[in-house]
Amino acid sequence: MGLTDLTNGGVKSAGSNGHKPTLLIVDDEAGPRESLRIVFKDRFNCATATCGREGVDYARAHAVDAAILDIKMPDMSGVDVLKEIKEIDPHTECIMLTGYETLETARAAIRYGASDYLHKPFDVFFIRDLVDKCMTRRRQKHTAEETLKSLQQMNEELSQELAQQNRAVTAGVISAGVVHELNNPLTIIAGYAQLLSRDLTALQAGESSGATSQNLQQRLANIQREIDRCKDIARRFLSFSRSRQDAPEVIGVAFLIEDAAELVKAHPRNQGVEIVLEPAEPELKLKAFPGEILQILINLSVNALEAMQGKGRLRLAAASVAAAPADVAYRSPQFDAQKPLLALTVGDNGPGIPAETLQKIFQPYFTTKEQGTGLGLAIVSELVNQYAGAVAVQSAPGQGATINVFLPRES
Repeated sequence: MGLTDLTNGGVKSAGSNGHKPTLLIVDDEAGPRESLRIVFKDRFNCATATCGREGVDYARAHAVDAAILDIKMPDMSGVDVLKEIKEIDPHTECIMLTGYETLETARAAIRYGASDYLHKPFDVFFIRDLVDKCMTRRRQKHTAEETLKSLQQMNEELSQELAQQNRAVTAGVISAGVVHELNNPLTIIAGYAQLLSRDLTALQAGESSGATSQNLQQRLANIQREIDRCKDIARRFLSFSRSRQDAPEVIGVAFLIEDAAELVKAHPRNQGVEIVLEPAEPELKLKAFPGEILQILINLSVNALEAMQGKGRLRLAAASVAAAPADVAYRSPQFDAQKPLLALTVGDNGPGIPAETLQKIFQPYFTTKEQGTGLGLAIVSELVNQYAGAVAVQSAPGQGATINVFLPRES
């Protein structure tokens, strides 16, 4: 098979079978360079370069599976070529070849990721075996990386499924309270409907007056107000329980805090907790799926309700912050403290969290409750991770707990 010129610089490639891996041979001496090409041409697309710069340029323009590099070349050393090839593709397997070994060059080659180090003249069978081992190692690395990516994707999908199931379970629990909340305005509507019926009967009997007409208008307005209240309760519940949409949306944090407070109010764990809602800045926004942020707030709030045994004081707040504290309990690997941040705050005046427990609260399946699953706060940390956020916990025995969730703020 003939040589095909690939660049104006003189780099040549033997073979054109796209299924063969590519071996780059960089040596300023024609003898070793051509000998290596002949040895490997049956199993590789062999690209040869007469100097270091030509080899680097080829690796920059083409995918290279393995490379054999002469240490001593006139334009740049083989170690420098190795360094640049590894910067282009860290997975390229590189074998160093030299007749002028020094301890310093050997150490440098290993430091920059050389697979092995051989002397000239080389043994053909040994170098073939060595390149085979390098290719096996490259395939194993590739397989391991693909497996890791697959596992990471599977973990992300399972986390999302778990969060969705948790939200569905919580929605089922809250639904009874939502029905109770709807009963109040529906009872008022029924009462006004009876009064309207009486007024309409009076009108039909010719007993109308200016006062009766005014009563009709007022009662219709009251009915509309209670209908709007019913719609608001239903909207809050649906906003929490619906599945993740195609794309996150920019949402006002003040509305989310208000919705969370109303949904927590309807939760059966609430046995009379005083819910204090601190107004958030109207312009405070974040980019997210509303149901997931509500899930963070509700999971934290329900945890507080359980700690207070359904009675006490629960505080919900949100505010922009200049920075997150250094000693956060949980931090996403993507969390950037330099970005504009906001803090979602859930605080209670319950018994507090012991120091030995504080280190474990975000671990999956860790719980101090007899009937607990240990998933509520683990799901909070997973959702915070998806939004590149962080969580700080302030607590002391007998002094309640305050949890701040730091998320990127939408400008």
